[in-house]
Amino acid sequence: MSDHYLDNLLPDFGEYSLDSLLESYQKRPAQASPPPADAGQPARAAEAIAQRSRQIVMEALGETISQRRAARKPDFDSAGLNDLLEDDIDPAGVDQPAEPKTPRVHISPEGVITVDVDLPGEAGEAAPTEDETPAAEDMPPEKTQPEPEMPPKGKRPHRPGRMPGEPEERPSFKDRFLTPIARYFATRAARKDLQRAEAAKWPDPEEYDQGEEVSPKKANKFYAEQVRAFGFRLKVCVFLCIVLAWISLGLPMAGLLGKSLRAQAGVSLVLLLTVMVAALDIVAAGVRQLFALQPGMESLSSLAALMSAVDAGMVFFGYGEALPFCAVGAFSLTAALWGEKLTCLARARTMRMAAISKNPSVLASGENSRGATYLSRVQRPLDGVVRRTESADFGQTVYATAAPVLLLAALALAALACLPAQGAWFLHALSALLCAAASFTAFLSFPLPYSMAARKLQPSGAAIAGYAGCADIGKSRRVVLFDEDLFPPGNIKFSSINILEGALVDKVISYTASLLVASGSGVAGVFMELIERRKYSLVQPEEFRIHEGGGLSARINDEQVLVGSAGFMNLMGIRLPQNMVVKNAVCTALSGELVGVFTMDYIPVSSVQEALVTLLTGRTKPIFAIRDFNITPLMIRQLFRMSTDNFNFPPFRERYRIFSGPDENGGICAVLSRPGMGPLVDAAEAGRKLYTAGRVGTVISLLGSVLGMVILFLLFRAGSFATATAGNVLAYMFLWALPVAILAYGQSR
Repeated sequence: MSDHYLDNLLPDFGEYSLDSLLESYQKRPAQASPPPADAGQPARAAEAIAQRSRQIVMEALGETISQRRAARKPDFDSAGLNDLLEDDIDPAGVDQPAEPKTPRVHISPEGVITVDVDLPGEAGEAAPTEDETPAAEDMPPEKTQPEPEMPPKGKRPHRPGRMPGEPEERPSFKDRFLTPIARYFATRAARKDLQRAEAAKWPDPEEYDQGEEVSPKKANKFYAEQVRAFGFRLKVCVFLCIVLAWISLGLPMAGLLGKSLRAQAGVSLVLLLTVMVAALDIVAAGVRQLFALQPGMESLSSLAALMSAVDAGMVFFGYGEALPFCAVGAFSLTAALWGEKLTCLARARTMRMAAISKNPSVLASGENSRGATYLSRVQRPLDGVVRRTESADFGQTVYATAAPVLLLAALALAALACLPAQGAWFLHALSALLCAAASFTAFLSFPLPYSMAARKLQPSGAAIAGYAGCADIGKSRRVVLFDEDLFPPGNIKFSSINILEGALVDKVISYTASLLVASGSGVAGVFMELIERRKYSLVQPEEFRIHEGGGLSARINDEQVLVGSAGFMNLMGIRLPQNMVVKNAVCTALSGELVGVFTMDYIPVSSVQEALVTLLTGRTKPIFAIRDFNITPLMIRQLFRMSTDNFNFPPFRERYRIFSGPDENGGICAVLSRPGMGPLVDAAEAGRKLYTAGRVGTVISLLGSVLGMVILFLLFRAGSFATATAGNVLAYMFLWALPVAILAYGQSR
């Protein structure tokens, strides 16, 4: 076989074929043969040059031929290659090579080599110049590459690298199973590495601006509209669920519906599809979670309803023998819809409380110097309360991890229970297991008690900021009480004011008020009103100190000022007249001389008394960070008529140093729209109970799902399909909903 490409380059050295030329190249002598002895000197020189030229050309052609043959894949023999060309390629559709053009080599006596090659075109015809280029219409049509011929149907196309007729190599177990699995895990690992790298590039969400937060007023309007939108759909779903429960429980039905399984399945399918349309947002959320590979509670409910609908369709067309679980799937979607409505209702009440408050305060969480978590009232703006209220609850967080496990477990248990002996029951078993996994209480474990707590706290003027605020309250076992918590503004008044003879009234009142304002005492507000009314001014105290017993000392205008109770004055060596030794008095001394006694009247409030009783009997322990030296355990016992044995009154230095309130960045736990200790304690107690009820309800819901799936698997495995009916599964789900309802109603009491 000859190669036309190489034949065109082959000089006229005789009758050589490609194979003979390669053979000659491989067997060529190491040196050129000397010319004949009788030849003349010029002839010998010319012959030597020609011989050397032939040797150079032969070496170059030999290297080219070797490379061309080495590049052929596969390296067939000539006969095999001709057979392959004749079988797989249509000769009529391939351009035939032109006749080889043989170059002519001339060697002059001076040793100059000249190669003559015929130009393209017909023999004896000159090549066209630029001016004589043929027109486009005179040129032959351009030849296109012929389309490859498709192999016959049922026959695999030829794969390069395999001889015709050779059996195709089957993929190994590693190529079919292990390699895709390894590739999948490698891709997952790469994706996680990419996510970690992206997370490392961005700061923590709390550290950068998350955009402008909507106002509580707009949030209240939005959630109120959502509550009204959920109302009608929820009523429709409840009515349809009652009809489905009637059919599933086998209660008396008239006509064909009471006799035909196919009729019951058809009616159940129509009702379930109607419920799915009414709860379309829940179904869409579940499908979106599945496509994002992040299934949650909505995914479980949507899949349970969908598989129940498919099972009902199979029964309706005569491919099933048991009533489908349409009622369970419909109740699961209805519970999800109800949970959304309760959440929106609770958020609307919280936002309303934040919107109507003219001077609101918040219940914030913080830590003292010892690392203990506590709650206290803080006067600050409500920035961030909307985002905290919209945070995900404990049930959503848990089911984000548990839902994928439950889905895989349902699929595996259905396969183990029904395949291969009971394969016809696989779809029915799978829908039952998914319905058991989609617990009703998963959607109500936190929204139901949260809605009840919001309704209970509304009259007292408090509202919990979602699950985030509830979690902070539940993790704190201490609540810090300040002066204004026990005695709100307006409940402390002057009973009498005594300025001793020789003292300046404005000076005594100004110095006393300056020290009390610097200490943050609860009576400072009363003195500020007195200064504003009399148009006095405050002064800046120097060397301000706090003494044990609550006394205050400072230097003002080179005078030593002491402010404290009658007992503190006795400790400092300042005697009070007998007629001025009274309880609940603020005494002032300048340079060791008593100059004024202000008798205070503390008015107890019934709401504060109830709050103290709640703290006394509850699990939240109060810490009295009181800066008013007149408020003592004895005074509280006498005014509020209750025991103070379990109340913690730390030393004054500790009150000022540790419990000065959380910083401005502390998380908002609740909104307090009214002063006093009543809203504060109500929010703390309700938040603690809500935290416990939400977590315990979620655990009960998850436990009921797992136990229900195990029971159904054992029944299906034993072939007891008549026991695992839709009515029994529905009754089981409602039994597990009772503890969650009891917890919700118990925490609201």
